[in-house]
Amino acid sequence: MTFSIRTRLTLWYVSLLTVSLVVFGLSFFYVLSRVYMVRTDSQIHSVAGLTAHAIVRPPGELLLPPNFDILLERFFGIRTRDYYIQVLNPEGEIVGRSSTLEGFELPVSREVYAKALKGETVYETVKPFGIHPVRVVSVPVVVKERGLVAVVQVGASLEVMEEIFHYMAYIFGFGIVASIGIASCVGWFLARKALRPVDEITRLARRISAESLNERIDIKGPEDEIGRLATTLNEMIARLERSFKQIKQFTGDASHELKTPLTIMKGEIEVALRGDPSRNELKEVLLSVLEEIDRMSYIVRNLLTLARADVEREIASKVTVRFDKILGERFEQFRKLAVNKGVELDILRNTPLTVAADPVKLGQVIYNLIDNAIKYTRPGGKVEICLEQDNGSAILKVKDTGVGIAKEDLPYVFDRFYRVDKARTREQGGVGLGLSICKEIVESFGGTIDVESEPGKGSVFTVRIPLAVDDGTEGDHGSPP
Repeated sequence: MTFSIRTRLTLWYVSLLTVSLVVFGLSFFYVLSRVYMVRTDSQIHSVAGLTAHAIVRPPGELLLPPNFDILLERFFGIRTRDYYIQVLNPEGEIVGRSSTLEGFELPVSREVYAKALKGETVYETVKPFGIHPVRVVSVPVVVKERGLVAVVQVGASLEVMEEIFHYMAYIFGFGIVASIGIASCVGWFLARKALRPVDEITRLARRISAESLNERIDIKGPEDEIGRLATTLNEMIARLERSFKQIKQFTGDASHELKTPLTIMKGEIEVALRGDPSRNELKEVLLSVLEEIDRMSYIVRNLLTLARADVEREIASKVTVRFDKILGERFEQFRKLAVNKGVELDILRNTPLTVAADPVKLGQVIYNLIDNAIKYTRPGGKVEICLEQDNGSAILKVKDTGVGIAKEDLPYVFDRFYRVDKARTREQGGVGLGLSICKEIVESFGGTIDVESEPGKGSVFTVRIPLAVDDGTEGDHGSPP
């Protein structure tokens, strides 16, 4: 049977309270009984000592007249009516007893008698008569000249203690039962009140679906565990909302990007088929179709790269590679392109650094960043590259003097299919996936990538990747994308 949290909390609370009360009650009874027993032992030992002094006369003779307990009370001030007094000779025979023991005698076991012969005082609880036990002390009377001359036994009834304990047991029993009943009701009420926000969270969470991810759990209360739970759920829903929006946007953008070249190819082929095109016209149509096919292949390849990055982020293949060597190779690949466009391309610093990364993917990041910098820099501009070390990380900066990025576009430049200037980007072949791929790759290496830009003054892309200890093995640098 599965119980609710409210029921389990109540049961735990009641069980803990029950155990605590029972342990407290038993401890209280034990301590009280020990205190009462010590007090009783002290009293009967005192009476036994006074009796021994009263009935023994030098040089060790016993003086035991009839009704000696009355004489003890009258002449020696010993209150004997509340005690049972019995005197034994060294042979263990009863030679005197108080009037309170008329017709009865205190039992003397062999063990007690043997210890008395050795001069030991013995305490024991016995039930010689009646329904209540009796606490008895056996005190040996030893005279130096004659040795053991008598054994004085004094007993006191434990009736009062038993009555007190019986009444207290009833009171404690009733109190524990009543406390458990009250605690059960209070615990159930408190658990219900404490968990009521959880029921509200459950009800609201069930109402939120993929179509209503804009809703949030509104729980007013202190910032306790339940408040933090509601906040965490709201943050999770917000992340889901952003993910759903990105998926919808990604699907729409991907469909649009793939649809555009298909539409172009379909239109050009239809136009070519309607007339009687010449060989040159057919060649132009085929070249245009081939160009659009290349564009579609580029889009599909980038989409596959992003899909693999999403799946393989946690298991990315990493080896120790020389960051500076890969940078140098990619720089040489773009030197001619920069010269043809009239852009000055320069490496300000290329510090020898080793990182744990996939060399092909790292080369792709460098390739995309340099390619973008040259692409958006006007003739006569400048692209500067710097690789240096800072706080245990390799820092790559690619700075250009290009068109820059508007402030409102900066937060989205790494989003998939996001293009600052869609018309210009399309002319130059971009689809808004290059920076997204860079971000996914860099984060799979445990690094970060960010951008600073100002319209008309250029941009600075900064990549940070943790340094690795070079173990002497370097991966293949790979080829450019």
